[in-house]
Amino acid sequence: MARIMVVDDEVSSRSFIVKYLKYLGYGVVEAANGKEALDKLEKIPVDVVLMDISMPVMDGIEATREIRERNYPVVVLMLTALTDEKAMDEAAGAGADDLLTKPVNLKELETRLKLALKVVNFYKSKRYFQMVIFEDLRQLNETVKELQQRNEQLIMELFTKLQLISEYRDDETHEHTLRVGWLAGQLAEKLGLSAVDVAEIEFAAPFHDIGKIGIPDRILLKPAKLDDEEWEIMKKHTTIGYEILSGSSSSILEKAATIALTHHERWDGSGYPEGLSENDIPLEGQIIAVADSFDAIVSKRPYKDALPLDYAFEDIEKKAGSWYNPEGR
Repeated sequence: MARIMVVDDEVSSRSFIVKYLKYLGYGVVEAANGKEALDKLEKIPVDVVLMDISMPVMDGIEATREIRERNYPVVVLMLTALTDEKAMDEAAGAGADDLLTKPVNLKELETRLKLALKVVNFYKSKRYFQMVIFEDLRQLNETVKELQQRNEQLIMELFTKLQLISEYRDDETHEHTLRVGWLAGQLAEKLGLSAVDVAEIEFAAPFHDIGKIGIPDRILLKPAKLDDEEWEIMKKHTTIGYEILSGSSSSILEKAATIALTHHERWDGSGYPEGLSENDIPLEGQIIAVADSFDAIVSKRPYKDALPLDYAFEDIEKKAGSWYNPEGR
């Protein structure tokens, strides 16, 4: 048999309705106000709620609104002695299914309950489907989060692997790319760039020489000075790197493409591949030019030995205004 909840702060009125409902054979739950009704609905399954409007602690309109918010699968019949149309509109707006005037006509109550119980299956089905959909969405959300975490790890691993590609052919320690990235991040921070820009430059900088994978070993690993023809081929690593990295939706890879193309441009226009000068050179290109040159000076290469740090600082300082932005001293 169906279970009915009677919510009314007037004991005599509530007891009158409760006795009649029991006489009709319904199970009955009682509550003295909206808050008590919500507490009991959390624990006890109910089919229909007979809800008084005017009650202390929490009135019937607020309680009905909360019932609908929580998606309890119940039909709400509002009990009221009021004839105020505004209150009736509020009750309907809160989610009440029907209104009964107090004092309650018992025969009318019996008829309304029979109709209400035909509707309650709709609420139960709605509740069931909402729960199924919510669970499906929850599982989907967890799957998406897991995929995001995996992809974030994958992206970082791919960044690391790509950064090492050219260095496996050019740098015995394979650490040149990481050193340039760290130095570039330090310079970007000193220049007052935002934390996001600093991080993006630090991640993008190690890609600066990725175009060297397109340079023949006889040139890339030659343990002597390159001749003019070889030098022209070597300079192509900037455009090769740009072609590899450009066109990405990733802001990091877009910065990396710009860096690959412009990190050999010089402040006075004497660099390559486009002969850009001064602030026509993108800032990230200017930063990596300094970081790359500094690391090249203090590192061993096939054609040279490592030089002291003091020498590197002096060389960078001397070329500020010709190779590098003088404001970056």
